[in-house]
Amino acid sequence: MSAEDHKSNADGASKVPAGTPPVGLGEGERAEIRQRSSELGKRLEQVRGAKPARGADGKSQSVLGQGMKMAIDLVAGVVVGFGIGWALDRAFNTRPILMVLFILLGFAAGMANLLRTARRMQAQVAPAKQAAPPVRDDGDDEDARR
Repeated sequence: MSAEDHKSNADGASKVPAGTPPVGLGEGERAEIRQRSSELGKRLEQVRGAKPARGADGKSQSVLGQGMKMAIDLVAGVVVGFGIGWALDRAFNTRPILMVLFILLGFAAGMANLLRTARRMQAQVAPAKQAAPPVRDDGDDEDARR
């Protein structure tokens, strides 16, 4: 090749000498790559579609994880209430009045956390329910209502 064959045009891209055969993949190889990339795309869509639900904070949460969080919220409220009530009963020598009172308050706080979490989860599902098309009633469940 001559020095002129390797000159660059104004863009900085090198010129390909005239008559040079195309370098690269044949048509059969390109079709195989297209098929493999299509299969890979389908597999990726399946994997992405199987992701667990996302929590309010954007982190991935499974239904089991959400249920465990709600149960722990309830138990934690009762345990903290018990601890505070027990400590105050020891300090003021009022056994078991404050302990019972704070256990009940802890239970109420746990229930409030549980309801707040349930409402948040329900609010995330509501837009999906509204976007879903209505299902026509075929009337075959009337026997079950009687």
